[in-house]
Amino acid sequence: MELLQDPQVKGKDTCMNNNEYCSVLNKAKTSPVHTRAPLGGKRSVNLLDTVPEERIRAHCASIDRALATQGDNQSTEKTVCLFGAAPAALIYVIHRIAGKKETRDLHIKVHDMPLERVLAVWEATEVLGIRPAQPHIEGHVIGYISHYAITPEQMWVVAVASLHRRQSSKIFRTLIHQVAWNLVHQRYSEDGAQALQDKAREWPDLHFTIDKKVTELKEKKAIHDAHTLEYDQATLSPTDE
Repeated sequence: MELLQDPQVKGKDTCMNNNEYCSVLNKAKTSPVHTRAPLGGKRSVNLLDTVPEERIRAHCASIDRALATQGDNQSTEKTVCLFGAAPAALIYVIHRIAGKKETRDLHIKVHDMPLERVLAVWEATEVLGIRPAQPHIEGHVIGYISHYAITPEQMWVVAVASLHRRQSSKIFRTLIHQVAWNLVHQRYSEDGAQALQDKAREWPDLHFTIDKKVTELKEKKAIHDAHTLEYDQATLSPTDE
């Protein structure tokens, strides 16, 4: 099951059904993360997990708000549809909620995951409105981007996950700055830099944003290099000449 989607594909569709318990379901639609194909003109529904309503509402603000509008009648079936996160990532987060010990705070572990999975989990926590907040997940992504020359594929999935949250998250801004910085300071081989730029061109807005930042950083680097040269020349000792 894929954890990420192409930006041209509509959001993932996950349905949550509750009757005393809140059941998390995946509805097959037009998403690339189908678990079943539509049959007979109807959308099939695949059960992903079941957790007590009280617990899921305590830790998922989105579900809590949605169920609050449907009344407190436990005998009435309640349905909540969420968009924007991969079912596999939603399953992981909900499993963490279901398995949380009462004496401990909720903590979504991501430190041993590859970057792509961390991003998917981050999306899931954003969609679910996890309580308490899990800032270490965003921090993990930002730290990875800041310390590694990421691949074209990693750049793509980070951009897809973070573009529409760039007003509330630092991930997209960090991505653009770091990719541009790596290009300007030649942290990639010639072929690697070309592959990165070719991938960015598949998404014109992404390529434009990176290119704009590259131009900005090149200008700053030129000024910095000129000042450094002037300083070095001014501090040369007579024996250095």
